[in-house]
Amino acid sequence: MNAIVSAFLLLSAPGLPLLLAFPALHTRLPWPVHMALLPAAALVFIPVDLAIELPWFWQSAGLGIDAVSRWWLAMSVVVWGVGAAFLPVPTKRDACNPQTSLLLLFLVGQIGAVLATDMTVFFGFTTLMGYSCIGLLLAHGDETTRRAGRIYLVLLILADILLFEAMIMAAATTEHLDFATLAKAMTLSSSSSFYLSIVIVGIALKVGLWPLHLWLSLAYGSVRPAMALLLWLGPVATGLLGGLRWLPLGELAAPMAGAVLLAIGAATILYAIRSVLWVQWKQRLVCVVFIATGSFIMGLGTGLLEPALWNQYGDSAHLFVTTVGWGLALMTAGLEWSKAGGEASGPRKENRIELAVERWSDAFIRWGRRTGNETLPGLRASWFVRWGGLRQKRGWQNAFDAGEYFLQRWPIAVTLFLLLVIVTVVLLLLDAM
Repeated sequence: MNAIVSAFLLLSAPGLPLLLAFPALHTRLPWPVHMALLPAAALVFIPVDLAIELPWFWQSAGLGIDAVSRWWLAMSVVVWGVGAAFLPVPTKRDACNPQTSLLLLFLVGQIGAVLATDMTVFFGFTTLMGYSCIGLLLAHGDETTRRAGRIYLVLLILADILLFEAMIMAAATTEHLDFATLAKAMTLSSSSSFYLSIVIVGIALKVGLWPLHLWLSLAYGSVRPAMALLLWLGPVATGLLGGLRWLPLGELAAPMAGAVLLAIGAATILYAIRSVLWVQWKQRLVCVVFIATGSFIMGLGTGLLEPALWNQYGDSAHLFVTTVGWGLALMTAGLEWSKAGGEASGPRKENRIELAVERWSDAFIRWGRRTGNETLPGLRASWFVRWGGLRQKRGWQNAFDAGEYFLQRWPIAVTLFLLLVIVTVVLLLLDAM
């Protein structure tokens, strides 16, 4: 594929949600998160490996997509589509919702981390993702959720310090910080053990592994299932992706680090199994998340213990996370639909009372009409004429309001869509030349 086309597609995947994060744009568009996912969804269905370099950011920095990252991107698109579909939206048109901007910045960081091909770009996008996630938690009205955000803020600062130190160590070892060169370079470093230690601790702080899971438990117990799904995709799943890319799996045998990861993964699974007996069935999604996370951590530990085994079966880790993500998306959709059905069936008694009141009111009005027809026909006729005029005016007013709303809202969306079509056609013509 032409270099211009590949650069446009890769840059638009995090660039479009970053552009829509401005309130002046996303407040005038329907479903801004789903519209921001369009470039990422297009990359999923293009069966070509793409890569671009960003030398202005850092040497060997870049974005790219291959067969492995395409699985992660496909899972991310599905999870974001499901999660954003069930999140609350502003009821008033053109209303500015700060949480929408934070959610779009969260999307920028998560998609950018999936497409990153080196440590610096991955670190930058995950930092943006982490602090946007904290903003979403702190903007929540529940005190438990805000407490989870404050705890995660402390853990994230410590994790960023450790991972930044690991990045400096890697830069001192090799000039190229792309993931393909990093794994081989760290096997030759004299400080590889210390590098593994700080990376493991940093990933544990970001992901919320046991015993650092307090903020995850608090957040999962207080937010709605759609937000819990996005919390899993962001800090947890993307943090596990960082473990895959930052650790020299299949290149270096580290028995001590591997044993520590196996122990942490097993403890996380045991904690989740014990919690199943105490939580309600709607909160068992949290237990599924902890079991999947613990299993993945045990897989990373096995990769450090047995590099040959990881080289043989390591590709299944990406399929495992993708399957878990799609399964969690289906579970979340089911929970949200059941919750919506419960909320709809709750006020049935109130609806019956309202219907009874309406019936009695209609009966009283019919009696008044019959009375007026017999005694005051002139007053009744004038009242009906005025009522019909008011209804007609109200209908025209609603029609004009709907037309004005359509004209104010959709030209921007249509203009952006036509601009995207024009740019795509031009790039395809350049690719064909």
